[in-house]
Amino acid sequence: MLHAHRSPTWRVALLAAAAWLLPAPAGAQDKLPIERVTCSFGNMLEDLRAGLKTGSPAYRKYLLQHLKEAARSMPPDELRAAVEQERDPAVLEALGAALATHAGFTEDPSVLQPLLKRASQDADPAARAAAVRGLRGTGSVETLSKNGHTVSYEQLIRDPSPEVREAVVGNLVQEDATVYSGHDRTVSETAVNTALASPDPEVAAKLLREVSMEQVGSETVRKLTGQLKSESPTLRAASASALGGVPGSESAGATSSLVELYRNEKDPAVRKAALQGIARLGLSGALPTLSSLRGVAPALDPEIAAWETVLRRGLQEWTLVLREKERIRK
Repeated sequence: MLHAHRSPTWRVALLAAAAWLLPAPAGAQDKLPIERVTCSFGNMLEDLRAGLKTGSPAYRKYLLQHLKEAARSMPPDELRAAVEQERDPAVLEALGAALATHAGFTEDPSVLQPLLKRASQDADPAARAAAVRGLRGTGSVETLSKNGHTVSYEQLIRDPSPEVREAVVGNLVQEDATVYSGHDRTVSETAVNTALASPDPEVAAKLLREVSMEQVGSETVRKLTGQLKSESPTLRAASASALGGVPGSESAGATSSLVELYRNEKDPAVRKAALQGIARLGLSGALPTLSSLRGVAPALDPEIAAWETVLRRGLQEWTLVLREKERIRK
């Protein structure tokens, strides 16, 4: 790899492009000597540090991807040492992602121990959050399990720092959506357990609303049903929405619980979430149940009518049903 003397790679690339487009002035090589240097991890880290501070979004993306690709075959000792010593949160996150990539490629989750230690024990909350985000987009739930649950998302969600808790939620939501497309039972059930371990109802509610429940088992459905009696209306509403996405084998019990919630609840937002859950569980088969709830809360009868209108159209894709219902209620 060619570098301008004592210059980062991106500057060399820019100068090289300019030199290709324009004739080189006389004596230019004397003014800007080019030397061949070893493309070492230290050079890569130096470029990463500079690029994350001053580079364009495209260049930063390139640097991060380049480091992750290089990490697959890189001996892990330098990476582990860098993770242990790094103080810049942005660089730590990038190093953590590289180490997680190496762990996945080599199927050796034990190399992540320094990153997990930073995530759970570092005195700086920004560093803890960065270490957690380093696991994002990987099979982190399985990785944490293979590390003997020495660190867990249920533990990290109780961190006093909102940034760390936000990082935990982001990891689980992204892993569910992009790594497993909502089809992994362990990830979904970990998200529920993590939500229930959270002391912050808003954080718990975000997890329950945004992680797929299509593969969860009976025990997790029972936990969700129990949260319908939470003191937090936000958590009751999120639990009702989550119950709407449980497997068909659990739909009868979930529907019964949501009907009971609708009849006894006083908060309009929670009642709306219960109606949505009922509609999602049954689609067109939910019409009789929805009709039976007319008059329980007269102010919400128009909401029931909107669901009935949409469900009679026979749409089978939930995203289309939800979009159409929202259009009707605007």
